[in-house]
Amino acid sequence: ILKSGAKARNILMRSNIRLVVSVGKKWMGRSKDHNGIADRYKGSWNRPSLDEVIQEGMLGLARAVDKYDPDRGLRFSTYSTHWITSYVRQCFQVAATGCLKIPSQLHDIKHSYTSILKRQIEASEAIPTDQEIADEIGVTLARLRTSIRVTESLVSIDEPVYSGGTSGFKGSGAGGDYAGDNSLLLSDRLECSELPPEDYVENGFLRQTLENAMAAELSPYERDILRLRLGLDDGQPRSIREVVEACGGDISVTDVRSAERRAFKKLRSPNAVQAHNLVAYFEMADISFDADKMPW
Repeated sequence: ILKSGAKARNILMRSNIRLVVSVGKKWMGRSKDHNGIADRYKGSWNRPSLDEVIQEGMLGLARAVDKYDPDRGLRFSTYSTHWITSYVRQCFQVAATGCLKIPSQLHDIKHSYTSILKRQIEASEAIPTDQEIADEIGVTLARLRTSIRVTESLVSIDEPVYSGGTSGFKGSGAGGDYAGDNSLLLSDRLECSELPPEDYVENGFLRQTLENAMAAELSPYERDILRLRLGLDDGQPRSIREVVEACGGDISVTDVRSAERRAFKKLRSPNAVQAHNLVAYFEMADISFDADKMPW
């Protein structure tokens, strides 16, 4: 019995593959994100290809085969069309928002919104406001605006700023079909003010080297003055008068200057530079030192 059931299920699915292809082509024709008939069945960053649509449609067909009950008096083609369409619709919705999982209700609200705008434009009538469209759909204005915002298509940072034709389709820009193309990518226009990860690691090592040198070569008083002057603890360098104010006025400007001068003299000494490997730190901080006096 199990073998006969599996065989019947296989025959039923094979017999309705053309139905899946028909529904998939119908949905591909609805999409406007293509450049003519030749590119109608190709995929893009916000639109699945025909192969992907058929694959999802086959999953819907398998679901329909498992749940079909002939005693209800429905033709299998009528029943399976519902499940195929549901899976195909979900495929288009997922492709439109990429890795973001958006509830299907928000996609339905967006579809109703665009349908109303299309109807008004074709009828050459005035474009209704968002509040009027929300009232017609039966949702609040905030939910309508949320649906429009969260269902916007994602943009790939590897996409050329100017595609120049069909380079927006899958397999053209990202797949390397135009390996010799020098088009300006969107990622080339992005700027990052943060340091690269390797610089963070290097700065951490240099900071630890400086801490070890200060702990070994300087007195606690000199370390505190140098920390305040250079802002080693909070990243805020201070002037000499600000250091005096931070110490409560117990020291004078001359005391701060002399302590700073002694601290730098100790850290720049050849023995301290060699013992604590401070050459790299001096080069990064652009601090001058006499390399000719180094013992190496």
